[in-house]
Amino acid sequence: MTFCFTLLRDRAGVASIEAALVTVLVLVPMLGGATDAGMILYTWGKVTRSEQAGLMSAWGGAASAATMQAAAQTAYGTAAVVPTIQASIACYCLPTATTYSRGSAAAVGCTTTCGSGQTLTQFATVSVSTTVTLPMPVPPIGLTSPFSVGASATGRLQ
Repeated sequence: MTFCFTLLRDRAGVASIEAALVTVLVLVPMLGGATDAGMILYTWGKVTRSEQAGLMSAWGGAASAATMQAAAQTAYGTAAVVPTIQASIACYCLPTATTYSRGSAAAVGCTTTCGSGQTLTQFATVSVSTTVTLPMPVPPIGLTSPFSVGASATGRLQ
């Protein structure tokens, strides 16, 4: 019986047990969260680079949805999860005054001739989205797996 009391009073090895608990309960989840954040940021960088390349290709010459999609796909590169890429070009007759809003203008055909005091203006839009599979998702804070990452940009061409 005294042997049992001696074991209970013995403090040798307590620091090792505490270090193991801290490692498992604190450091491993932190490392998992950092890995998730890194994967999301890396994918977000690829998505934004892709949508910017698609929009820049429209400024480079004859703009078409197909060339913008091809440029965006090339910039994204190859991956296990293929991104969804959408591209479009819309034309508007906008007033030549100093202030105008594209939201209040009606879309017209890109070969249309605008009335006096208006200018035919083209806008290109590129949207890229994909998903990331997270190794340690945390649903209570919104990090579910697969995690959706997307970007969209609109630019005035002329």
